[in-house]
Amino acid sequence: MAHDHSCSAGCGCGAPSTGPRPEVSQAPAPWRPRQTVRVISIGIFTREGQILAAPVHDDQGQIKGWRPLGGGVEFGETAKETLIREIKEETAQDVTDLKQIGVLENHFEHHGDKGHEIVFVYHARFAEAAVYEADLLAFSEEQSGEQYAKWIPLEKFRAKRVALYPEGLIDLL
Repeated sequence: MAHDHSCSAGCGCGAPSTGPRPEVSQAPAPWRPRQTVRVISIGIFTREGQILAAPVHDDQGQIKGWRPLGGGVEFGETAKETLIREIKEETAQDVTDLKQIGVLENHFEHHGDKGHEIVFVYHARFAEAAVYEADLLAFSEEQSGEQYAKWIPLEKFRAKRVALYPEGLIDLL
């Protein structure tokens, strides 16, 4: 994705002009989409025109885009329950004020492998106000260890200066 280099320091887009990205304990292991339809739930947490998003890496460990936090719906669980559980498991934070804003069907390709997701999208708030004061939020996923989500201006996604996944999400915001 082309970059216009008009970013402020720490914008999260990974352009050389933005300075160093937050350190990650190790690059996440390469992943491939499952060859089945995956149902997921993601949370849109906002702060002063920004949303909280986690990096999506390619196989070389480079950030190719950003995705809000969330995860897969387990059998017998609602999408809302999934988001509450996933955020608690990954960040140790409680969420509140969940409001569904849409459902997306996401067909995508990652390193030649096709993926298919049904994505439930919720506006949500962290119960702990201090989360909104920090620039980074540590989270941990079983397959990739500890990582960091950060607040990224919505304008960067709208201007297509950085990618937001899943595709079509920016139209709901």
